[in-house]
Amino acid sequence: MKVTEVEYVSGFTIRVTFSDGVCGIINLEGLVTKGVFKGLADKAKFEKVYNTGYSIAWSDELEIDALALYMEITGKHFGEIVDRRFSYAAD
Repeated sequence: MKVTEVEYVSGFTIRVTFSDGVCGIINLEGLVTKGVFKGLADKAKFEKVYNTGYSIAWSDELEIDALALYMEITGKHFGEIVDRRFSYAAD
């Protein structure tokens, strides 16, 4: 699952669009009060979100995986999203 577009909306919300056409808005206000994300409480820094393809990011060290965002927007679980054609290389 790839992010095709990320856009700052307002406050601590962003709009994310994915390669399959799914689009949604996520409020990350709760996230910017925790751990490494505290630096994003400065809205001027938060607004500088960008797309890396497989994540959204604010720097090389600060990013959120596209799959986690997709699950949040769609309400789907990992097993519902991941391609079931993949298998373990146990043989």
